[in-house]
Amino acid sequence: MAKKKGKTLIINDEDQANSYGFKILTAGIGLVRFLKNPIMLADHRNSLDAILGEFSELNTQKNLLLGLPSFDSESETTAEIERKYNKGFIKSCSMGIQFDRDALQIIDGELVLTECELMEVSLVAIPSNANAVRLYAADSKEPLTETEIQKLCLSVQPATDSLEVDPSKSKNKKMTKIKLTAANALALGYAEGTTEVDPEVLVAKTIALSAKNAVQKAALDTATLELTAIKSANETAKLTAITTEVDAAIAKGQITADNKEQFVNLGVANSELLTSTLAAIPVKKSLAASVSGKPAETGEVKTKADFMKLDEAAMLSFKAENPDQYKKLFIQK
Repeated sequence: MAKKKGKTLIINDEDQANSYGFKILTAGIGLVRFLKNPIMLADHRNSLDAILGEFSELNTQKNLLLGLPSFDSESETTAEIERKYNKGFIKSCSMGIQFDRDALQIIDGELVLTECELMEVSLVAIPSNANAVRLYAADSKEPLTETEIQKLCLSVQPATDSLEVDPSKSKNKKMTKIKLTAANALALGYAEGTTEVDPEVLVAKTIALSAKNAVQKAALDTATLELTAIKSANETAKLTAITTEVDAAIAKGQITADNKEQFVNLGVANSELLTSTLAAIPVKKSLAASVSGKPAETGEVKTKADFMKLDEAAMLSFKAENPDQYKKLFIQK
């Protein structure tokens, strides 16, 4: 069973902006869904082997959401992560949340997510990196990409503090610049250290980046489909060849039919090893055919008298290779 150890971790601090530049109100975090399945993952990986345990004893203190990690210590991988946590080497966690896009708002000049639903909590090495929060929009089952999050944040930002439709009517004849986070500026192609940009240039760069991403995604999807088709065809042809080789070995008496699956699996893993293994197994010969001077065809023994004319070796061969015919001659009335 999972067991509780160590100190509680800060799941959310609404006074701290994440790497995308917005804060998340602790009071607006819905816990109903999470409490039904309080899963604790590693680095937001939605995979069974990424389950470390669960978070329990969730509570709020001022603007903080806190929780206590409970590890599945029976897993060797998890036990090692738990050891690092207990030693104090791991002390950071991150939320995976689902939200409505309208819940991202400007409050007192700051970008704030006012409401969201907690889906999972992950242990992470560095909470200030891009994995500091995993975002799922309410209208999407897949997590938002970094570019999508940046565009969403930009769409919420006011164009200017006092921007007029007709800049010629402005007293200072100058449009106010837009402030960007360092991550947003770099993603849009600005030089490192840029924090303020012209609105018109920003719009152009955003449109260009969106178009570039669409073209790249389409090319990637096409290449992926082509690669999948080629891989599938090659695997089918390989399996057909292996099965044919194994069937031939069964027909030659090298292996029995009940071992077919075992040898097919061997061929899938290593086709060369299958071929060399079958080559080392001798082809089964008819015992009757190996007896000098005696008939190999079972049809020549039609009566008990025919059978009694055979020598001992041929009799044994006939009995072994033709059990039904032997019963008709000597057992059945």
